[in-house]
Amino acid sequence: MNIERRTLLKAALAPLLLPLLGREAQAAPLSDISEIRIIQAKDPSRILERVSDPGFAHSMAQSVLAFLIENYSTGNLPVWKRPLSEVDLHSRIPQICTHVVQGVLRHASIYPVDPCWIMGQMMAESFFYEFAVSSALAVGPCQFISPTARGYGMVCADEHGQPAGFARRPDLEPDFKQVKIYRDQMKALRGDHSDLFNNPSKLLRTLLNAQASGAPLTAAGSYALALDRMDLLQAQYATARDNCRLYLMENFKDRSIFSPQDAAFFEKFDQRVLYSHSINAMVRMMAENLRSRSGNILAATAGYNAGLGNTDSKSGVYTSFGRIPNFAETVEYVSRILVNHYEISRRMA
Repeated sequence: MNIERRTLLKAALAPLLLPLLGREAQAAPLSDISEIRIIQAKDPSRILERVSDPGFAHSMAQSVLAFLIENYSTGNLPVWKRPLSEVDLHSRIPQICTHVVQGVLRHASIYPVDPCWIMGQMMAESFFYEFAVSSALAVGPCQFISPTARGYGMVCADEHGQPAGFARRPDLEPDFKQVKIYRDQMKALRGDHSDLFNNPSKLLRTLLNAQASGAPLTAAGSYALALDRMDLLQAQYATARDNCRLYLMENFKDRSIFSPQDAAFFEKFDQRVLYSHSINAMVRMMAENLRSRSGNILAATAGYNAGLGNTDSKSGVYTSFGRIPNFAETVEYVSRILVNHYEISRRMA
């Protein structure tokens, strides 16, 4: 038997022979078996030992910057829509890394979180842009929507604490309530006509079969009204949402989170743009997601994007670990973070 075949056979038999081996063999660290650690260990000692090194944050910042310089030196940066040379990431990234490390240490008792994963995740969320605003009105480097942010104790612009007249464009503030009203109405309409909005192809087949058989299409009128109603609600929602986005951008314009005066403004206007609040909440949320999904980093990350409930699995052994939901956006999100994490981590080796 040649060496290559002997090596392959040993690798195949190892899992079967492990119970028969001594304690020393059974205690082999996971890294000696595989470099892939989709299921994160609950014991925080390994990560804490590495992260507690005084030079870790600096090393991670240099790795992130090297990754960006090597891959994004031409064209415009995502989200920023400006060249890398015009964005001061050399000042931002070290501060972000420091806050990530602090968050990992602070929330290790909930579940240990890989700081390089958080950096890769933030890169996918906002490309480290503190004033990023998504189409869903998620704000900041960690892209929190306001209900989630408030759950972590953050002040948000839709219910800010600035005195009257301190925020720009107060005429647009009522649109935040309108966004919620229109969203709730669309949700209710989908619930009332689930066959129309959740499975339109099946409904169309039913209607066509009814027409072919000569049966009267008594429900066609109500379906048409529901579609017209949905079109109107979507248009109203889009207008209100765009006004909310304009309100946010007007209050972000010409301000800097690195200016003490502007930072004081954001403390009472929208804390999602501030590193100390948003990054701490992101690490804590990921720690909680990891705990809920038994360390499954993929399901925990998918939960950050799509909501933890959408990662539920009701299938035997898989139940506690969850799953990645079949949402195109979430699959792309997790895929990008995997690569970001790899590129950042390998530069720290």
